[in-house]
Amino acid sequence: MEDLLEQIICDRIEILSNARFDETPHEAKELNLNMKDILDRMDEESKVAMEQFWNEWVMQSAVENRYLYLAGMKDGASVLALIL
Repeated sequence: MEDLLEQIICDRIEILSNARFDETPHEAKELNLNMKDILDRMDEESKVAMEQFWNEWVMQSAVENRYLYLAGMKDGASVLALIL
């Protein structure tokens, strides 16, 4: 049951992330251009290190966001149970 809940939460986070991206295409494009500009000015070793750091940061962020979303769902369910 917990695996199903986790999958539902992961799917919902992806839906929300995609919706957010669709709402802010200009900002996302600007961020990508800024990142490309920064990476283009780096030597190859620094570029690889930055890309590795960026990937690790994104993965860690995803784990934290999933945790916060799940905690929020549990908090909401607890409040609902108290109300009912």
